[in-house]
Amino acid sequence: MKKLLNAIAMVGMLSAAAFTTVHAAETAPSSTVAMSQAEVRKIDTANQKITLRHGPLANLGMPPMTMVFSVQDAAELEGLNVGDKVQFVAQQQGSQFVASELQAVQP
Repeated sequence: MKKLLNAIAMVGMLSAAAFTTVHAAETAPSSTVAMSQAEVRKIDTANQKITLRHGPLANLGMPPMTMVFSVQDAAELEGLNVGDKVQFVAQQQGSQFVASELQAVQP
């Protein structure tokens, strides 16, 4: 019985550690996350969204693809045009993917 209780306690501690690690990764400051490279495919300023054809998103474990990202501040979309090469920080917030620190890359 004592071994069973120890095993249950160990599973609980490991679960808490895993949750803390996942939660910390989702809320980590962007300064600790590498910038990703992308090409702007569409800009929807009214809805604060941008469609990017991006390379691998190492911090999210995603392969290259084209997808829509939300931006928290529409001002980040100012000065960007379809076809621009950009770098950005990709984050997942719940079920949404968010692009922050969008910066045009000079050719």
